[in-house]
Amino acid sequence: MAERPFGQYLLTPDGEQWFPFFHLLYYGLVKIAGEQYSILVLINCLGTGVNAFLLYSFCRRHWEPGLALTLSLLYAISAAHHAIAWNAFYFGYLLSLGFFLGALLITDRYLHAPSGGKLWGLGVCAALSILSHNYPLLGLMALPLYILIMGEKVSWRAFWAVTGVVGLVCVLFAAGYFRFAGLNAAASRNFQVFSGLPGPAYLLHLLCGALVSPFLYLFWGHYHFPIPAYIAGVGLLIACLGAIWFWGERADKRLALWALLVNFLPFFLVSLTRYQRSVSQAFVARYDIFTLIGALLLVGTAWRLLAARMPSRRWAQVLAGVILAVMVGGQLGSLPIWSAQYLEMSRLARKCYVELNRGTPVAQPLTAEEYGKFCPDAHPSITPGQARAIRRLLGGVPENS
Repeated sequence: MAERPFGQYLLTPDGEQWFPFFHLLYYGLVKIAGEQYSILVLINCLGTGVNAFLLYSFCRRHWEPGLALTLSLLYAISAAHHAIAWNAFYFGYLLSLGFFLGALLITDRYLHAPSGGKLWGLGVCAALSILSHNYPLLGLMALPLYILIMGEKVSWRAFWAVTGVVGLVCVLFAAGYFRFAGLNAAASRNFQVFSGLPGPAYLLHLLCGALVSPFLYLFWGHYHFPIPAYIAGVGLLIACLGAIWFWGERADKRLALWALLVNFLPFFLVSLTRYQRSVSQAFVARYDIFTLIGALLLVGTAWRLLAARMPSRRWAQVLAGVILAVMVGGQLGSLPIWSAQYLEMSRLARKCYVELNRGTPVAQPLTAEEYGKFCPDAHPSITPGQARAIRRLLGGVPENS
């Protein structure tokens, strides 16, 4: 923002990502917030709440209010959201997810009452979703698949209409991407992405990111998972899939299949650009604001099947209370880790920002360790001149001062 003309900033890719709509909104937010970073953190928190409400609205299309509310609240209090909320730039993830959920709700309405207006709304939401962040690019395929899988009777006309809208959105996005970002951007953070076919490491990254990771985050909110979280998460995953497979009716299995697809589809592309780093990268918390939704849909479906087979309603309530207490306890137990981590990063960022603004050399009076925490190796170092330009931008100071 500080170094480039506004138009160039708007269309410049960020690594392999190209999201001009997010750049547009983020520029406005930064100009409004200025040096008050807490405003941007608050906006991220509110965005998380909006997405939780959209998830509740979708769950209500399939389940009773109590179950829908419980799962959406569990989503809202997940400690994994700290990885998004503290990073103002990750507002793009929240925007992308919100527009995707909006497109999903419109798709569900279109399934039951098709109209041209709903197709337009679906297309706009789908386009803004991938122009806010590219994570759900392949995930948009879940929208026509929802028509195909969830309809009591397949409406091929509705399926092909939604497929055509989603396909057009993807074609237009691809044209913009290759015009303003290009293949060099696509390979910028994974230099061998086009060098050959992915192997077992890709499949492992895909499986862990799309399926295993969100179930671990149900029991622990930080990516350094304790052994009990692995046991509980994998155990719950197996139990949910088993319950749906053996007890589920046709509608239950269709919803479970779609929930798996909505988690796996984005990761087919994400894993392709990340699997050569490390399988641990599949467990980063920012992906799980998306994949937790698929996991919660599986949990909700399995719970309805289990609760119907309990001896009494009281037994079901007691078991639900125990499971929720364990999950919420894991989220609360991991909160101090996130808080300590980001408070320390914020302290170092502020110290570095203030010192660089005074025109002192980059490494003084900051230690190399402190500066390394503020400017990781993955990002270019901020020079004193850049820092002063940023200070002018945030403070609204004239450029020549």
